[in-house]
Amino acid sequence: MAESPDIESATIDSVDELKKEVKDLLGNPLSTRAVAATIESIGVREVDVKQDFGYDSIFELADEIYDELKKEARQSEEEVDEELDAKIGTTGFWEQLKFFCFYYGKGLLFSLPMLSQIAAVIIFRYSLWAWLEFNEAQATVVAFGTITAFVITGGFIQVLGRSVTTHKSNNNYLLAFEAAKQILSVGVATVFIASLVFFIINLLIPFYPQAMILLGLIYMVLISLLLLGSGVLYALQQQIPILVIIVVGTFVVLFNMEVMDMGIYLSQWLAMALTTAMLYGYAYLFFKLKIRFSADENIEQSLTKPEVRYYINYRYFVYGLGYFLFLFLDRILAWSAGPPPPPYIIWFNTPYELGMDWALLTLVLSVAVLEYSVEAFSNYLVPLQKKAKFSELNSFNKFYKRFYFRQVLLLLIVSAVSIALTYYSVISLRVFENEIPEIRDFFANPMTTKVFWIASISYIFLNIGLLHTLFFFTLHKPKYSMYSMLAGLAANFFVGYICSRIFALEYAAIGLLAGAICFALVSGIMAKRFFQNLDYYYYSAF
Repeated sequence: MAESPDIESATIDSVDELKKEVKDLLGNPLSTRAVAATIESIGVREVDVKQDFGYDSIFELADEIYDELKKEARQSEEEVDEELDAKIGTTGFWEQLKFFCFYYGKGLLFSLPMLSQIAAVIIFRYSLWAWLEFNEAQATVVAFGTITAFVITGGFIQVLGRSVTTHKSNNNYLLAFEAAKQILSVGVATVFIASLVFFIINLLIPFYPQAMILLGLIYMVLISLLLLGSGVLYALQQQIPILVIIVVGTFVVLFNMEVMDMGIYLSQWLAMALTTAMLYGYAYLFFKLKIRFSADENIEQSLTKPEVRYYINYRYFVYGLGYFLFLFLDRILAWSAGPPPPPYIIWFNTPYELGMDWALLTLVLSVAVLEYSVEAFSNYLVPLQKKAKFSELNSFNKFYKRFYFRQVLLLLIVSAVSIALTYYSVISLRVFENEIPEIRDFFANPMTTKVFWIASISYIFLNIGLLHTLFFFTLHKPKYSMYSMLAGLAANFFVGYICSRIFALEYAAIGLLAGAICFALVSGIMAKRFFQNLDYYYYSAF
């Protein structure tokens, strides 16, 4: 190295000039070898390095320049990241907490109609399609109707959400109304065709007595029509009217049972029919009023051709169908396993269902976080993409990768709290098991608690997968959601089938766990690529 202060100063200046030339040619270098090759290409020889710069070799000088250029590159990236944070206008802790509470509450509001039915069963012993006094044969009938209704309508509800929301966001309620009518007409027709197919199949191959299948099909049709009607209102973000209508329908069941003494079947059928009519009636009036008072002139507009709508929506449909089949597949596998062999192909198992219902409470409390996550994602995305320069794209993608990991951490924390809160809240009721027979029966079989824990852990991974799919849906990439769900569904079936047949029926829940992990992993791999190239996916989405 240099031997005197004057020579050292000259040497430093010379190295700085050389570093500047290397930076102009390489930018952020990949390796010290690349720096060494660049130094040689400038015309600096091995002998010049010792004589002019005071280093023993070109590689020693290259190491020094490489380290300094890397340090400058890191400082530059940090400055860009700070600049992007400033552009986003990241709010303080209390503002973020307020934002979280608002949208978490909105997410809980989405689940309130279902929670109202659970509360009705606890308070009144029955709801729109449940009753504590159902025996296993009756519960099998209702479960058949409920599961088939959710699965058959799942795809249509997802397409309703996508199509109606898209037109609504453009303030085009006329096209939203037309889209809703067309999707509902196909959905309702599919429900009746499916009921006819089930009836004919049971005639040819009598899986159940005809009386049972007829009761199940009535529940299936009524629940399906109710779900389709509520799907329209969910797409219109009318959660409170849905809750009010569902609660009114529940009181109709109460009135029919306690005052009119109609019997459970007729009471529930009339209540579901009235509830469905109110849902459709409210949706119709909502659309008509919005169209009438809309400032836009939408009279001349029409929907795209059916072929185009099919191409746009079929991935949403497959995802929706797969999602609800995923939620109920473990029950189908458990209820069709033994020992003892079920009386019919699928037979309701009370301890297993109690465990799943118990775990469902943890899902309700944790899935509400997703409403906050997707709102925060959209809230940051639009202003940031308007302000970020082309040179800041790497930092743009890095910002959202950090955002993603924060959302996963938040989801894990809320899920853990939800499981602990749900578990200990229900367990605390055991002090009343000597006074209340229903509580004693709830804890009578250890299967219930075992299923609760497996399902609760499964729902953590399910939520992570759902978080990924919401990001995909936000930027119109439904194929990633569809492929992830199909992979999870396959894992759910194969693992659940093997475990329920080799070990015991309650281990069908292991299939749910395996499927949820697979769903989270596959969607996570896609989400990694998604966030690494978020700038591309954003600009290609519109």
